[in-house]
Amino acid sequence: MEKKGVEEMINEISVFIGNCKYQPLSSNKIVVPKDEIEKMLSELKLKLPNEIERCKKIMRNKEAILASARTRSDAIISESVNEANRLVDTNHITELANIRANEILEQARKEAQQIVDDANAEAAEVRLSAMEYTKSRLSDMKNFFARTLEIDKENYHNLIDNLENAVYTLDSNINDMDASINLLNGNPIPAPAMQQQNIGYTGEDISEFEEDEYGYNYSQQQPQKPSVAPPPIVQSIVDDEDEDYDEDEDYDDDEDYDDDDEDFLDE
Repeated sequence: MEKKGVEEMINEISVFIGNCKYQPLSSNKIVVPKDEIEKMLSELKLKLPNEIERCKKIMRNKEAILASARTRSDAIISESVNEANRLVDTNHITELANIRANEILEQARKEAQQIVDDANAEAAEVRLSAMEYTKSRLSDMKNFFARTLEIDKENYHNLIDNLENAVYTLDSNINDMDASINLLNGNPIPAPAMQQQNIGYTGEDISEFEEDEYGYNYSQQQPQKPSVAPPPIVQSIVDDEDEDYDEDEDYDDDEDYDDDDEDFLDE
């Protein structure tokens, strides 16, 4: 059977009294069974001491309980305050750490950018130095080749001049020899193939010459036949040789040719 408390017993008695019947011709008096009400009261009396003692004990321990509750409450409050302060400090520390981390990150970013800028500047300087050095070397090579080209041009022109002068001199000598041979053979003296004073070749084109006083045109076409006497230099040779013939009437042509042939063979 479940044990009932004092409060429950009082509630049962109240319910029991409320269920009792009223006396006849009365509105405030009821008929209560004596045995049942006494039993309830007896049971209530048995429970009252324990409840009263417990209440007294609670009253006696009230201050201690309140003090313990206050202590516990203060501890909880203090712990809550400390936790809040710790959280605030943690947030502050976190904020400070974030600020410091941002500062370090920004400083690192600036240093990295400075390193990149310095590297780019150094690379540009090295590239510029290399390009300037290459340009200087190319300029030296250009000047060397230009000087070499000028020297070779001058040597080539000098060579051409010398060769043309040599050809002109040889041609003049050949013409003189042809005139002498024709004179010795008794043939008419042809006009010279070329006649020009050897004053020194100036590098001009000599493929064409205007017609001189003897009527010759020294171009790439065939020379015209002379309409006048041969040049004075050839005429002087003829006159000198005619005088030699006139002075020496006993001159033996065959004997002289034989002597010349013997000398040529001896040589």
